[in-house]
Amino acid sequence: MVRLRRVALDAAAAGLFVFPVQPGGKLPAVPRHSAERCRRRGICAEGHQGWEQRATRDRAQICRWWSGDASARFNVGIACGPSGIVVIDLDTSTEPLADWGGATTGREVLDQLTARHGQTLPDTYSTRTPTDGEHLYYRMPEGLELRNTHGGHGHSLGPLVDTRAAGGFAVGAGSVRPEGAYLVAEHGRIAELPDWLATLLTPPPPPEPRRGEPLVLPTRRANAYVAAILAGETAAVEQAPKGQRQITLLTAARTLGRLVGGGELDADNAHALLLDAAAVHIGVDEFTQVEAERTVARGMAYGARAPRRIDRRHTPPADEAGDGVEGGEAS
Repeated sequence: MVRLRRVALDAAAAGLFVFPVQPGGKLPAVPRHSAERCRRRGICAEGHQGWEQRATRDRAQICRWWSGDASARFNVGIACGPSGIVVIDLDTSTEPLADWGGATTGREVLDQLTARHGQTLPDTYSTRTPTDGEHLYYRMPEGLELRNTHGGHGHSLGPLVDTRAAGGFAVGAGSVRPEGAYLVAEHGRIAELPDWLATLLTPPPPPEPRRGEPLVLPTRRANAYVAAILAGETAAVEQAPKGQRQITLLTAARTLGRLVGGGELDADNAHALLLDAAAVHIGVDEFTQVEAERTVARGMAYGARAPRRIDRRHTPPADEAGDGVEGGEAS
């Protein structure tokens, strides 16, 4: 009892939101009914309270959950969305993946993906699962809210690589299942999710509406959509090759200008972001600061004449949105 309660309290002290998971298992021990089936009674009287809504950092509540006889054996769930983290879940398989050089682990797939993009992974807090998998913890970049992905499907990173973010959870280190315990593999701070991984995990933008019509998106998807555009356009400017710097900067300015015209971005902030991205080219082959500023101003003014507006609709709770309990856990 003392050990698992300590695990939960330590996680909360580190800024993570926790909730009880079934003893010896990996399913939430809180009510599992969906929002659409919720009768709005008891703890749900003022609104549906599933495991994600009930996750907390409150010491008193944690002590109440991990006390007594049966409850003392609760495993510890880490709610990714409220905690502002993304957990990369690396699984294992007995079947080699032909398209990934015969890889049999998610770690091998992730390492190959990292090499293909010419990147490196920062050191970060991680755990090892009872079935020899790994959980890599990363902080969600500010302004972005990712959802869960399943290895090999949609915009996932690859086979044997799942991710848990808003609507998902991971079982914390110290928890126990019949196969063994979840153990800390790498101590230390939780690093921020690298930009290139955030870009890969961001869902593709929805089809463009007809000219003048607003784009209808839930709030979380709208935020991710705008953040992905910002990341993509500024990265394109920074990486623009010789001979394409000015047209790339102009195109990016037009794109951000549309968002400014639609009220999605602050004009001064967008202007500054573009100039920061273009700074690497100033002084190279006579490309000047004045030229960069003129290009940004011209492009943003042009884009603002065709504003991109987003109609932000209410985002349903995780259960209602299709991220069920079983599908939202990092195994």
